[in-house]
Amino acid sequence: MNHKSRKNQFKRGNGYARTPRQHILYVEGRNTEKSYLDLLKRANCKIMPVTVKGHGISRCEDFVKESENAWKTMPKEEKQKYSKRWLVFDADGRADFAAGIRLARQKRFGVVFSNMCIEYWFLLHFQDHDGSPIPMVGNSHSKAQINKINKHIDAYNKKAKVPVKPYDEGSKTVGEDFFELMLADDPVTHQSRIVNAFERAETIHRNKLVVGAEFAESVTTMYQLLLALGVIEKKKGGGYNLYRK
Repeated sequence: MNHKSRKNQFKRGNGYARTPRQHILYVEGRNTEKSYLDLLKRANCKIMPVTVKGHGISRCEDFVKESENAWKTMPKEEKQKYSKRWLVFDADGRADFAAGIRLARQKRFGVVFSNMCIEYWFLLHFQDHDGSPIPMVGNSHSKAQINKINKHIDAYNKKAKVPVKPYDEGSKTVGEDFFELMLADDPVTHQSRIVNAFERAETIHRNKLVVGAEFAESVTTMYQLLLALGVIEKKKGGGYNLYRK
């Protein structure tokens, strides 16, 4: 199935509310996570980029503290809209990654974390993985995963009627055509690639929890957010589906 053929089956924005529960998502920066979540955006969530003026946030704990300050300064009537607060951030090789997650949980945030980066979540849409570290390309973790993602896009484009642009390692912005490809059915599993990614990410995370290595590369908990927002729903007989209105 061409990736464009699923476009109208996954409705975003105000036309795609399924639950009254409101979520606020604090994301680090304005590119990858923000662009992906804007495309995924539900009527029951608000996305808030958190940055430090003049430069990025170098420590995970600083991101948690900046997000907490943003929450505290929000007007009371605005806060009352939200029943769940989330932080979305990557390890990116930062030494305080695990400490940042623990601090966020202490402050009662839900945490969507990826080690090393959110591109690992995208990669799981196209291939299974055992959760082991992915060797860097040069000194970049994300480039290693972007290269793998673009190999899958290249393979898709060889047979596609409508090609998908490669994932741009410069802007690291998720385009709509790439996003729609991640929703389309996989020709091998015959289910949506995002459901494949959900199941793979859940298995990897649970396996790491068993051995006390929850935060160790490679891992992502993006699946937990998708379930909470209602993007993915549990089937009565077991397993998961992409929610379709």
